[in-house]
Formats: sequence, structure tokens, C-alpha cells
Amino acid sequence: MSRRDSAPAANGMSAPELISVFPDLTSGQRDRLAQLEKLFRDWNGRINLVSRKDMDAFRTHHLLHSLVLAKWVKFAPRERVLDVGTGGGLPGLPLAVLFPETTFHLCDSIAKKARAVEAMARELDLANVAVINKRAEKLESKWHYVLGRAVTNLPRFLGWIRTNLRPGGPGDFGYGVLYWKGDRYAEELAAAGIEPDAVLPLSEVADDPYFKGKYIVHLKTKTVLAADLPREEGGRPIR
Repeated sequence: MSRRDSAPAANGMSAPELISVFPDLTSGQRDRLAQLEKLFRDWNGRINLVSRKDMDAFRTHHLLHSLVLAKWVKFAPRERVLDVGTGGGLPGLPLAVLFPETTFHLCDSIAKKARAVEAMARELDLANVAVINKRAEKLESKWHYVLGRAVTNLPRFLGWIRTNLRPGGPGDFGYGVLYWKGDRYAEELAAAGIEPDAVLPLSEVADDPYFKGKYIVHLKTKTVLAADLPREEGGRPIR
């Protein structure tokens, strides 16, 4: 795929790099992803969900960047996934298309963005998506996985959601945080004395140059709960 993506075809998703990474997408999933791109472009023209320039490479920089998690993690039916700082519904909406039996809660503190995501989910008929217009620090429920896509400094993010994580998890992978981040993840975690449980290099599964130096960092619930996280000014814990 070119770094500059063309607009979606009317009859469905035909982006070659997306299909090469996910050859098993059903025709229904391709159609929904194409519809998502169309809806996102429309909403982005109204409220600027991402930069106008970045929309030229939407499929690579946002759609594939969100979906690539599925090369490592297969969400199970009835699992609950929280997407914090979802912005325009990324990565939550594309992943909800891939995992229709998993429940996704997409959280953003900005009301106009939350309304846009809610409208897109409704148009896409994604019954497994709910939108939360609230600051992450105010959330009270618990989820199997919490996702974040370069929302803020990683230890700070962990402080926001540490009480919202469920323990346990399937196999050795474990429930916890899955965080999209560039090379600075190592510096940020080291400064807080945190060792990640896994680091997933996106360039291993997507060969576009955009993915070089980009990762998904996995921290199990027990790792987050054991961490000595930074404090806000005045000495108060982030939570």
C-alpha cells in the first residue's frame, strides 16, 4: 500500500496491505471497515478527529495500526475491553468489527468526540460497542483488557486505570493493559521501575515503514498493581 491511501471503494475495503495482513477478513468485515472509513472521513471533516493531513494515510496510520493487535491477541466472547482516550473510535471500532462477540467500551472525556463515535457505532450496527463520555480517572467498573493508543505518558496512563483491571487471564498472556507506543515506552517504564510483560513490534506483522519503531506494550494486571506509579504535583496519587 502507498503511504498515501486513496478513498474507500464504494463496494467494500480493497486496501492491499490490510488484506495481506488479514487475508481471512470476511466480506462483511471488509464492508464494515470500508463503511467505517467513509463515516470517519465524514466526521473528521466536521470536528477534526485526527489531522486532515493524516487522513491521507488513514488505512495505514489508523485502521491497520488499530487492527494489528489481532495478530497477537484474540479477544474471547463475553470479554470486556475498555478503550481509553478513544478519540475517533480508534482502536476500539475496528477491533469491534473483528471481534463481534466481545464487548467494547470506548471512553473519551470530550463530548463531541464521544457523540461522533456513538454515531459511527450506530451506523455500523455494532451492538457490541458502548461509548462512555467520562474522564478515565472517574471510571468505576472493571475490564479484562484496557487499551490505549499513545494517549499520554505510559506510567500516568497506568495510574488512571489501575483499579479498573481484572486479574487472571488465559494462558501465560494474562489480562491487563495493551498500549500502543513508540520507542519512548522503554524510557518511560524504566523511569518508573516497571518491566513490561511483553513488547509486540508492529513491524513484525506489517511491513510498511510507518510501523518501524512502533509497539504494543503488554502489562499484566498484577504488574500494574505492583508498580510504584508517579504522583501528581502536591504528592497525591494519580488515581
